[in-house]
Amino acid sequence: MRILHPTDFSEASNKALAVARMLRDLLGGELVLLHAIEYPVRSKVYGDYWDEMLSKTFEERRRELIAYLTEKLKELEPNAKHVIDEGKPLSVILKHAKEADLVAMGTHGPEGLLERLLGSVTERVIELSGKPVVATKAEAEVRPFKHLVVATGLAEPSKRALELAKKIADAAGARITLLHAVEPIPEPPIPVHMPDPHEVLGGDYMEKLAKELAKIAEPYGAVPVIREGDPVEVLCSFVKEEGADAVFIGRSKEARFLGSVTREVLERAGLPVFVHP
Repeated sequence: MRILHPTDFSEASNKALAVARMLRDLLGGELVLLHAIEYPVRSKVYGDYWDEMLSKTFEERRRELIAYLTEKLKELEPNAKHVIDEGKPLSVILKHAKEADLVAMGTHGPEGLLERLLGSVTERVIELSGKPVVATKAEAEVRPFKHLVVATGLAEPSKRALELAKKIADAAGARITLLHAVEPIPEPPIPVHMPDPHEVLGGDYMEKLAKELAKIAEPYGAVPVIREGDPVEVLCSFVKEEGADAVFIGRSKEARFLGSVTREVLERAGLPVFVHP
């Protein structure tokens, strides 16, 4: 497995690196540390005074910066491939993600209105890379994988997330819980000519749902659990109660981040969150 770890040397990135190391040690393969720099080819400050000497000076400083940052990457993790690439962080990460099987990166969450609308760099990588991404906040607890919780909406991305969790669980000797949240039925006034939704989606529905979840969980050795409530509240409270070590969720290509379950889980889970497309 080729694991890409983009780093900005922040605390969140350091937590993500700890996750990346664990995954490499469990699954084998190669760990790639990546740092993006935006170095000006020609500074606008100098205007018409730019000449060949200044150009050479800038090039020397650029090489010195790359050498310095490469050493910083080696200090973080000697047993890895170290890459410094030039460009905007999102573009650089997406370019290198094409060659990776999984991306492990820190997340600071969206900062400001623009990122709230468009998503943080990590969210954009999740949205655009087409690769599984494990995102870790600076405040997250990173510990050996013993209990993995897979949140399922009974869709195909959730199945792929379950398959990844199974691969990690087999290597780590961990157990898997397959968790499905059923949102409570609202209590509007019911017209006399319409059936009560509690009767339509009552015991029979829950029984069928439980059987379907058990059928999905069985091949992966997962324990199926159904909880009623808001999906984010259910997931975050469950992982805290059960002392889970990582969360796995699937994300459809059609989903957008604004107001999504994925974004809220990234912000609130307090654990490494694996998001599978």
